[in-house]
Amino acid sequence: MKNKKNIYILLPLVLLVWGAVLFQFLSFTSGEEIVDTNNPELVLKPLKFNKRQSFTIDVNYRDPFLGKMYAENTGVKTKVTTKKTRAVSTKEPLVWPTILYKGLISDTKDKTKIFVLIINNKNYYMKIGDTEDNVFLKSGDNEAVYVRYKGNLNIIMLQD
Repeated sequence: MKNKKNIYILLPLVLLVWGAVLFQFLSFTSGEEIVDTNNPELVLKPLKFNKRQSFTIDVNYRDPFLGKMYAENTGVKTKVTTKKTRAVSTKEPLVWPTILYKGLISDTKDKTKIFVLIINNKNYYMKIGDTEDNVFLKSGDNEAVYVRYKGNLNIIMLQD
């Protein structure tokens, strides 16, 4: 009996609170818009700019650290430079061979990895430090290898 008494009191109280919340929510979404009839027109006024005044800085004062008066450099010495003509060496552009990285062959117990590279349409099985057709294999992993050709380093990604 005691539980029914609480329900009779609390149920209207909960409905009253939810009703107030819904009323507040719905009152903000009314369809009528308030239009202000006293709209002042937009008036633009041009800005006034003052002309800049020029000034100079007088640097004829005593140096606070040395205690001497400031002296201008009257004798500006210019260095005469002579241009040396160098023989312009025309470097021919480096043309890389076609290198494709096809994958890695290695045993799980073996520390040395063997990489499959196709250099100028020839298959090569190379370890790190090997050189084939002037292509030096510097390092590599499952996704890419670093190769050096005539002193230039390049990364070759895995080709499917």
